[in-house]
Amino acid sequence: MAKPRVRLKEIAESTGYSVNTVSLALRGSPRLPEETRALILKEAERQNYLPNHIARSLKNQATHTIGLVLTDIMNPTITLAARTIEQQLANAGYGVMFAASDNVLANEVKALSRFQSYQVDGIIIYPTNRNETDHIAAIHDSGMPILALADVSKGKLNVVAVDDRMGAYKAVEHLISKGHKQIAILDGAYSLGHSDKVEGAQKALSDAGLPVENLRIINPLGSSAAHGFRAAQKALEQSPRPTALFATTDSLGIGVLNWCINNGVNVPGDLAVVGYDNTEASEYCSIPLTTINYAADKVSSYAVARLIDMIEQRDVIEDKIITLIEPDLVVRSST
Repeated sequence: MAKPRVRLKEIAESTGYSVNTVSLALRGSPRLPEETRALILKEAERQNYLPNHIARSLKNQATHTIGLVLTDIMNPTITLAARTIEQQLANAGYGVMFAASDNVLANEVKALSRFQSYQVDGIIIYPTNRNETDHIAAIHDSGMPILALADVSKGKLNVVAVDDRMGAYKAVEHLISKGHKQIAILDGAYSLGHSDKVEGAQKALSDAGLPVENLRIINPLGSSAAHGFRAAQKALEQSPRPTALFATTDSLGIGVLNWCINNGVNVPGDLAVVGYDNTEASEYCSIPLTTINYAADKVSSYAVARLIDMIEQRDVIEDKIITLIEPDLVVRSST
């Protein structure tokens, strides 16, 4: 038979304090002397007291839960960011509910609807398609705090994200500095309205006095190493043949490196390769991959701080705030 849940009353009786004093102590109230709080907390621990968060939520109209919508949960960078966000929120006293859209807009809409039905206090989201955000904006307009982890320029959404335009610019600028003029870019997100990396790459070519047509855009139909492996041949079949390739995820870049090794293409002699994200695998693969660092720790800490501020100030009307974090180029053997 299950043991009954310990109530505040039992702790009050065993310590000699009132239920109200016990409640204040368990909430860390500074109104009580430190020795009183310590005694009550010790007794609560001895009795294995567990707070009733559901009752507390009903009373305070808050669930202390955040909804987090991811796109590709298999992407190691997104997984790392999600883990860091979870840790940051836990430190602030919030739990997390996860959902993955798998880059399918209908899945994203369902996840957001589910989070609203659970009455989460706020939502953090990697949008599936930046051209289809009206349903996200509607949540913002309803008064629920919601924050995008991608640069969604349209609408009123608050944003904390890595500056992907600048990251792509640095990647292609680096390739141009190595003498490359014909460059391919593998970008599976471009067709989903995520044009930042292509735009940054084109600007690097333009600023160098090169035609933007020198950048060949290849859709690898995904973001994994397998997609990169299959897209490498298509990229190198372009005419004129590219001498450099910019993969918009490290996984794509690692797939390209494997294809090159299997097909006798020397890296970086025949083909220079740059990835994006600076995952652990990029440093330790057979040819260490030059890449752009995705500062997951900064994105996570800024996003959590911003969302909590929105939750606490939800009755205060504010203009949207866009925070873009400039990424760094990490040069390795592949270029």
